[in-house]
This record gives sequence, C-alpha cells and structure tokens, in this order.
Amino acid sequence: MGHDPRLEVFYEFQDQWPAGFAMTPCGRKFASYPASIDPLNTNDGCNGKYAVAELTKCKELPYPNLCMNNPYGGVINYSTSPPTTKGLRHHFISVQTIVYIKELNLLFCLDTARARDCKQILYQASSGGTKVVAVNVCNNCVSRIYYFDDNIAKPTSYIRGLVVDPKKNVAYIADGLGSTIIVLDLCTGKSHIAFEGDESLMPNPYVLPFTWGQSYYNVGFSTLGTIVVGPLAFGVSMLSLSPDGTQLYYSKLSDPMLYSVCTNALLNNLPSSEVAKTVRNHGAKGQSLSILCDQRGRVWSGCAENDGITVFNPSCPFGKNFMYIRDPRLNWPFSFIEPGDGYIYFIINSLSGLPLAYPGTGLPFVDRRKKPYVVLRFKSPCESLCPSFCDPATLGLQICSCG
Repeated sequence: MGHDPRLEVFYEFQDQWPAGFAMTPCGRKFASYPASIDPLNTNDGCNGKYAVAELTKCKELPYPNLCMNNPYGGVINYSTSPPTTKGLRHHFISVQTIVYIKELNLLFCLDTARARDCKQILYQASSGGTKVVAVNVCNNCVSRIYYFDDNIAKPTSYIRGLVVDPKKNVAYIADGLGSTIIVLDLCTGKSHIAFEGDESLMPNPYVLPFTWGQSYYNVGFSTLGTIVVGPLAFGVSMLSLSPDGTQLYYSKLSDPMLYSVCTNALLNNLPSSEVAKTVRNHGAKGQSLSILCDQRGRVWSGCAENDGITVFNPSCPFGKNFMYIRDPRLNWPFSFIEPGDGYIYFIINSLSGLPLAYPGTGLPFVDRRKKPYVVLRFKSPCESLCPSFCDPATLGLQICSCG
C-alpha cells in the first residue's frame, strides 16, 4: 500500500514530541507537548522544555512566553514521598490539548498537571495544577485561568479532551482515568461532573490496540519501582461538538466505538442515569486518539488498526462509518482540526514508538520513534460521502472518490 496523494505534509517537528495542534484563520500555528506521555517533554527547571509553542518559520517559540513554560525547579516535586507534580497555578505542567476558538480569538490550553519522569512513572497531580488557560492570540497575554475543585480534578485524574462552545460559553472536558465528562462554565469559572458511571464512558480492558499488525501494551513503573504492563486503561478521552452544539460526540482510547450524548442533558445538571438515556452508539470507527466533527456534521477519526482515517456521516441512509483514506503513515492520528481554510489537519507523531508503548516483542522501555513528527492535511471533501450500492468494490482501500 503506497502513500495516498491526498495527504500533504504541512509541518515537520524536529525537536520535542507534539500531541496538540491548533491554527488560526490567518495561519498562526501552535502545538502542545505533554509531559504526561513523553518524559523528554518534562521540564526540570534547567532543560528549557516547553509545554506550548508557536510554530514559526524559523523555530518553535514557547507560548505565550518563556516564563510560563519554564517554572523554577521544574514541574516534579521530589520532596514528597512518593514524588508528585507541583500544583503550579501560573505555569504550564503538561498541556496535551489546545483549542483555538475564532469567535473569542482565544487559545484554550488544557493542562493535565501530571508529568512523567525518565523511569516512566506518571506522578499524581497536586491541587491547583489542573487548569484551562485561555490566551488572547491578539496580544499573546493570558486572558483567564480556570481551575478545578479537588473533587472534580482528582490527583489520579487524567484530564485530556476539550471542546469549547462559544455560543453557550461552556467547555466540555473528558477525564480519561476518571471516566467522566466535565462541564466548565466559561463565564463563572465553575465546573461540575455532568456524566459518569455509564458503560460508554468506562475503559474496556478486553481491547488491545494494534498498529501494523502488532498489538501494544502500556508499560511503566509504579511508584514502588515495579514494572507494570497492561492494556490502555483509559475511558472517555476524545470529544467533538456537532455544528449546532446539540450533540457531543465522544470516544475512548480503549475502544473503537463512537458515541454521542445530548448537550442539554449535560448542561441541565441531570442525574447521570437521565443523561445516559440520551446516549447513542454510532458503531465502530476504529481505534484513535482524536475525533473531529466538521462543519458539515461528519465525524472524522483515526483507524490505527487499518492505517487509515474513517468518517461517520449521520446523513447516510446506511453504512454511516467507512474508511476514507488509507496510508501506512497513519498509525495514530492526533488532534484533528478544521481551521476553515478547506483542509483538515492532524498530527502523526510515532506514538507506537514511545517507551511507554510496549509491542510485546523485544525489550520494554525502548524508544522506537523516528523524527520528524509531522502535521498532515487533506482537503475536506465537498461530496456527500455516502457509499452506494452502485460504487465499485474497493476491498476496503478507498470508498469515496478523490474529489
């Protein structure tokens, strides 16, 4: 299988390992580099590692400034037993997700507040560290910082997914290890757990992700120094909002299924048992680390097991989930975005080569990544993207026309 000509290399990362990507309509580009996944991104106070950067023609510049990305003494507190990440309220610790909102001209940076060291130990968060930082892209200044109560963002939480609805002034946030969906009021700064306990949110311990025919396990050390190998125990981790704001699509790292829930149920403080009545299962989309509901209402996703990108079209009368692109480079797409220039962008960062991803063969804790990490893009198709009985058989290679 060769490279799909529809995919274009848009940007190459030669330094730190990226996970988040955002872009403004005028072409300014930003990326985030989580210390919770790659210990080489963890700032120790001297190594100059940054959590968020602006991607310029010359180099990657810490954003919004160097100070916020370079806390004194680093982000891990070794004075506690066991060590923890610091509760840094005005510095970045580990930013995985960034979202640019054109209507507000703000870049929202979700700080998971958990960092990993060279021993592959993921340290717990401290109070005040988990936050959402809104940066005004016009003047490059922090507009507001949103903090979470300790009963919402726990030390063992892994706050990962973020979408913002500028019309309702709310943000929806996924806690991958807490298996909850959180609603943040952008006006008052208050947040609450809006949905929890449902099976669609919980991790599936019986599913192993695989890429290029090789299954992968999560490997690391416990705080006691013992090696821990197991499946990806992440629940709800990816979120995307429908164009009209009525449906919140979500998915899990440990499961290929796509779900949606009614946003009115999330916003009205209903019991989770009532919220669960609005959940819909939209079938298997493939294992992915990102989903995107575009302006036409189609949901894009990676499909790691088939080196591809799938699309879910709710308007199709049948076959709503299907493969759109296959390419051997597409092992784990990150951070699908649609900035409005007619393209859909995403990151390929050699995730399966990380030391924490053990392929079950060879030595554990081996870094198998290959640079450069890249941002790829493809033109957002204008056609209906509904497969038909009249379409020729493609053996799963490609269903839609190139356009």
